[in-house]
Amino acid sequence: MSQIIQMFSHPVITIDDFPETQLLADKFYEKAMGLKQEYPDAGLISDAWHSGKRAESERDIEQHGFTSFYNVNLAKRDDFSFMNKAALAVFAQYMKVVGKPDIAMHLGSAWASVYGKGHFIPQHTHPMAHLSMVFYAAATEGTGELIFENPARGHFQHFYPPEICWMPYRFTLQPKKGMFVVFPSYLTHNTEPHQSDDFRVIYSANVQLEFRKPTDADKPDM
Repeated sequence: MSQIIQMFSHPVITIDDFPETQLLADKFYEKAMGLKQEYPDAGLISDAWHSGKRAESERDIEQHGFTSFYNVNLAKRDDFSFMNKAALAVFAQYMKVVGKPDIAMHLGSAWASVYGKGHFIPQHTHPMAHLSMVFYAAATEGTGELIFENPARGHFQHFYPPEICWMPYRFTLQPKKGMFVVFPSYLTHNTEPHQSDDFRVIYSANVQLEFRKPTDADKPDM
């Protein structure tokens, strides 16, 4: 009997039934829009992302989109503790799903982004983190897909062009309001342009896992 063996994986999980997720989304939406007013020199996304450009005017944010990434770490803001606690609970659920429920972690960074029509995030990873997430406080369905690249693409694409390849180059998710997506931080990802007059508002976060292999000196005395 033949079988397909899925030898290696890079798990991504989505959660859209977190308790009171719609209320959580609405609360974060309002807080994120407040950050836009609080930080007029915020970072820009879309084609200004990789250059690390900051807004010099409201027009810059309208043209490129808003991110608080360069201004403030929301993981350290008490007024965002409601969101950070939910994020840690979701990260913990991911670790349970992958069979490592007892690994400690800490929330290293968190930020808000606001996309207008035509805005997007280019390909990137989340360096110096183990797991990352995005939470959609507002998302118009049918636009702005989240795309993950196969981390082995560079190896097999050289030998297997798309016409004969049976290994997918990428995986696409359709965001929706109230959905969490958790993924290994090394996965290259991007979004298609947001094509709606309504804002897309997201919370992003990174965690570092805490682990140290014990030495003989750490073992209790017999």
